[in-house]
Amino acid sequence: MKDSKKRFRSFVCTLTAFVMALSVVVTVIGVALSASALNPAFAVLVEKRSSFGEDLSAELKEEFVSYGNACNIDEAFFDGVFQQVVTPQKISEDMQRVLRDFYNGSVQESVDTAEMQAGLLDQLKSYAVEKGFSLDDATVQNLTTIAEELCDMYNAYVSVFSMSAFQTASQMLGRYRPFGLYAALAGAVVFVLSAVILRLCFRKKKNYLRFFIYAFSGATLMQLIGPLAALLAGVGNRINISSSALYDLASGMINGVLLVLVLSALLPAAITILLAAVYRRAVQKDL
Repeated sequence: MKDSKKRFRSFVCTLTAFVMALSVVVTVIGVALSASALNPAFAVLVEKRSSFGEDLSAELKEEFVSYGNACNIDEAFFDGVFQQVVTPQKISEDMQRVLRDFYNGSVQESVDTAEMQAGLLDQLKSYAVEKGFSLDDATVQNLTTIAEELCDMYNAYVSVFSMSAFQTASQMLGRYRPFGLYAALAGAVVFVLSAVILRLCFRKKKNYLRFFIYAFSGATLMQLIGPLAALLAGVGNRINISSSALYDLASGMINGVLLVLVLSALLPAAITILLAAVYRRAVQKDL
């Protein structure tokens, strides 16, 4: 009868330790995702650390030059444009605003290009004068149209999240972003309940600490294996995006989130080591 009770208690404690491990995983991952994938500040940081501005500047210049050839505008003209008006810094700043809007569920159809359009128009007017054109109303209107169409091309790249599919995703993200922290809170509550159950099952510290170690070591393995395998396999580098600028941004975001998840696994690992040291002392003193 006594052995039967011990086996039953061992089964209950093992099951409770497993539930505790899951609760630790949910809590840590919930916090980690809230700080990374669900955090606009993290997305902006990824953009700053990537070469998005420089890459998109090069792509846009090719498009602008191609458009300029159709309008009899020399390729050299766009060297000044991309040094003074459509700079990598300007592109990065606009993309950061787009990312913040995306996370807040308020994607805009386009970025504000009024200042850029004015700068392009000034450059075009100077270019026209150099080429011997008089700035009459018809010429200014044509130049204004060119500046507007160049800004439309710019928006087609920078405002990529204004597409209907991304607008739906943005609204969902803005609505469900807090659920990462809700999940973490729920996991913390389950963890506390599991810890209380394990504590009440034993009088000696060494007995319940053993199951705590099982829980945290198991949580470390569950949390670490998936993200680490994905990171080592280069999952973030296998996405199919034709634009090198957007590819760099998206792969940086995926790899960044995976790295955060891997690093967050160090928390339960550290707690496991600490509990092991306490358990060893409790066994020595038979506590």
